[in-house]
Amino acid sequence: MLSICIPVYNYDASELVKSLHNEAKDLNIEYEILISDDASAENFRRENSLLSTLSNVHYLQSEINLGRTGNRNLLFKTARYPYILFMDCDTKVSKKDYIKDYLTYCTPGSICSGGHLYFTEKPKDKKYLLHWKVGSNKESIPAKIRSKNPNNSFMTCNFLIDRDIFDTVRFDERLQGYGNEDTLFGIELKKKNITISHIDNPLYHLGLESSERFLSKIEEGLRSYHKINALYNSDPVFINSCKILRVEKKLRKWHLNKLCKYFFIPSRKLMYKNLVGRNPNLFIFDLYKLGYLCYCADFDQSKYL
Repeated sequence: MLSICIPVYNYDASELVKSLHNEAKDLNIEYEILISDDASAENFRRENSLLSTLSNVHYLQSEINLGRTGNRNLLFKTARYPYILFMDCDTKVSKKDYIKDYLTYCTPGSICSGGHLYFTEKPKDKKYLLHWKVGSNKESIPAKIRSKNPNNSFMTCNFLIDRDIFDTVRFDERLQGYGNEDTLFGIELKKKNITISHIDNPLYHLGLESSERFLSKIEEGLRSYHKINALYNSDPVFINSCKILRVEKKLRKWHLNKLCKYFFIPSRKLMYKNLVGRNPNLFIFDLYKLGYLCYCADFDQSKYL
């Protein structure tokens, strides 16, 4: 009935897998839990491989790094059951009926997103504040709000899908590195007139990263917007699905994108200092993203493809 698929990279997924295994056993359903390690360090391989001793838990090991898209597609190819539940490895189940609440949506043609949460307690170490603050304010969104733009609000960290639908879309493996495979997935579903359902069945996000590492990933994701533009020939559906791209498009229309870029260059260090500091400002975070996007627009993105 249900294949629970968890891509793993340099993370110990033991707590998550054991909690899922306990619930699935009690539900008395046909299920499997697939863990696919994407060429992690040896200590993580060792811990995660031990999970295969649990009933219906299977461990896959890749010797080469497939990336976020390739690893998820591999899990799909390996999964046996008609409904697939994807989740990130650095998460924690938020309630005891997590799997049970998804079973209602195990129907032909379904795709359902449960959302995710960040813990309300502020991290004591300031180096994690930016990631926590952005996640808490911009990513922890209730289903009622996500449902207003259902395909634009899609995130890969926690969703259920009919395997027949996934087989027609899949993740685009031309995208390497961090960011935006979920955006493209939502867009491709929209083009096929498939609407994503949203429910409040969240996972807690555990893997906070340092502000420096988090900003580096944000920059990588912004560069990937330009890569996608090149791959998809400036597809208007893609641009209109991303708020920051819509803003950048308006700036170009009004010939203000160069001004934004030239503001960003001298102020980048000052904004960066705030974002990695003790009180990161989310308005400055948004300005930083927009400035960096305009800054990258002049580069030849084909070399990143």
